[in-house]
Amino acid sequence: MCNCHPTSCHGCGHSLNRRCFLQGLGAGATIAGMAASAIAAGEQRKKPRVAAVFLQAMDTIEIWPYPNFDTKGRQTQIMAALTKGCPDVEFVPVTVESTADVSKALDLKDKVDGYLVYVMTLVWSQGPAVVRIARLGKPTLVVDEFLGGSGVFLTRYGEIRSRKIPAAAVSSTRIEDLVTVAAQFAHVGRPGATPESFARRCEEVYHKTFPARSDGKCIEDNVPLTEISDCVKRFRQSKFLVVGRGKPGEEQDFLGAKARYIDFKELQSFYDKVDRDEAAHWGRCWSNNATKVMEPQAEPIRKAGGVYLAILELLKKYGTDNITMNCLGGFRQGNLPAYPCLGFMQLLDDGKQGVCEAMPDDTLSMMMARILTGRPGFVSDPALDTSKNHIVYAHCVGNTRPFGPQGEPNGYRIRTLHNRDPRGCCSESLLPAGYMTTTFRTNAARKELIIHQAKSVGTLDSEYGCRTKLIGEVTGDIGKLFDQWDKFSWHRVTVYGDVQEPLIEFGKALGLKIIQEA
Repeated sequence: MCNCHPTSCHGCGHSLNRRCFLQGLGAGATIAGMAASAIAAGEQRKKPRVAAVFLQAMDTIEIWPYPNFDTKGRQTQIMAALTKGCPDVEFVPVTVESTADVSKALDLKDKVDGYLVYVMTLVWSQGPAVVRIARLGKPTLVVDEFLGGSGVFLTRYGEIRSRKIPAAAVSSTRIEDLVTVAAQFAHVGRPGATPESFARRCEEVYHKTFPARSDGKCIEDNVPLTEISDCVKRFRQSKFLVVGRGKPGEEQDFLGAKARYIDFKELQSFYDKVDRDEAAHWGRCWSNNATKVMEPQAEPIRKAGGVYLAILELLKKYGTDNITMNCLGGFRQGNLPAYPCLGFMQLLDDGKQGVCEAMPDDTLSMMMARILTGRPGFVSDPALDTSKNHIVYAHCVGNTRPFGPQGEPNGYRIRTLHNRDPRGCCSESLLPAGYMTTTFRTNAARKELIIHQAKSVGTLDSEYGCRTKLIGEVTGDIGKLFDQWDKFSWHRVTVYGDVQEPLIEFGKALGLKIIQEA
């Protein structure tokens, strides 16, 4: 081989000929090819591998987003967006459909550089997996399927924050926001990169996707308020029934209010004596007043009328107008002849109180709202949509007189519940837009009260989640709303009115520490 420069044979004194040129060109091409291969191999090694863990299961009755949701199709859609939008990251999909499947994700610890945990469906038994993955010490991003995995997402990410585990989160209906944040995995493995720096970087780019806040102007709403001293007195004189949880006959003190535990059998005994014609009358009344009766047939609505009448008798027996019930569990186990949702709507509209799921802290919060303002609260399972600065308060019991029994009613539709059980029915309340709302919840055991405000912007018409979905435009920092859910459960209670300050005063008078969460 001629060891010549490609343009002249300076080293051997020969002039350049075709053979020398081709040999030199071939050698250069070989070296260039080797270098390109080495660079490509280096890039291949440096491309971070991230386990995209999808928590998705449909083997539960009380499911979000809704029964028969296409989890596999949604996973394919998310993976396609991540692959296209994050070319410098290799995402390895892991599908978790049962608690046993979690090991598939955990076993990748030494084979991946980070984890993206996508909480797609509402399966509480999968919740611990979110925290277990975050504790592996890898850069971690937790993502919510809006009105899908929201309960698990909020409570478990709140736990991660409480444990001071570095991790980032995304809860947005705009898939581009997820891609923008997930692209930060490309920085994993670079000098100085840590799970902490990854979480900070994610938070910085995520907050840039938040829209500017509106002026927050609301319709004037003068709320008549009870004096705080009278509020405290009435609260501590209050009592409520807890049906289907606890030991029947026992009483318990909650911040001075008294709870009495009732067995389903006692409610059933009243139901057995209900006048069937009167029950049918209530069914017709609700149906006639509704904007539309959607899925339910007449019989489930009539039975709901019977449960309502039985509840009235139970309340009369114990001298209270306040009840909370393990409704989902009771019906599923055959201990309830019908869901109480329509009856609870009627109680709330009449100035009384019916609260879902046998929740004392929800009940205490509802009592505070009612005593202070004369208005009903709306218990909900919230979900966050940072792309619009929205929080959506979703549940299957919606009152239709948010300004109190004498206030103007709003329309409602009669629907099956979120579980689509044809034997059930509830109200989908079309709550009004344009008003300031105040949302809060007590934690009696910790003696704390958490609170934020949002402007109502109407209701969301969607098959996702529970039936009544009030949309609120958050007046504070929506980014702060990610932090406290593990301490206060998923639920919140919303009341119409700009009453944050008097509720704070009420809470302090009850000895509660106040936490402003937005």
